[in-house]
Amino acid sequence: MENRILMELRKLDNTFYQHNPVVHEALDFDARSNSWLGGDKIRGHGIVQIQLNGLTFAIPVRSHIRHDDCHIIERDTSRNDVRGMGLDYSKAMLITDPSYVSTEVFLLKSKKAAKDLLSKESHITKQFSKYVARYVEAVRKNDTNILRRDYRFTTLINYHTELGLTVPSTE
Repeated sequence: MENRILMELRKLDNTFYQHNPVVHEALDFDARSNSWLGGDKIRGHGIVQIQLNGLTFAIPVRSHIRHDDCHIIERDTSRNDVRGMGLDYSKAMLITDPSYVSTEVFLLKSKKAAKDLLSKESHITKQFSKYVARYVEAVRKNDTNILRRDYRFTTLINYHTELGLTVPSTE
């Protein structure tokens, strides 16, 4: 199946949060209370959708990214410990219903960053595809070194069944 990206910056609709009450490691998810921060008024992040092997993922825009599993849209040169603002692959969420994506456009402050993002569709799709494939391989091989080092805070832990990593229950 073809992998593709829908480069329009959107937001997740509140129904996503209602129908997905627990998404471990997601932005704005509090593991201590096992709930979304803000209750019914979730801040919402800009997202880009990527279709990968028949699954649709929402990749959030995040500021102050510190790791390499991302596509940086705007560099932060003021701090050495932060790469910048960009798409954070480690916080991708599975979209099982198209209505979970709002029709509301998410605007970046920088028009240049938004324009640059549109020109990187193929590159972003390849990067995210490699990120997911490497995770799947590490889980299948039970490579705890890779999982602890590179995927310690990934949201992909929520989607093992969809990624073909577990056998669904027949109950």
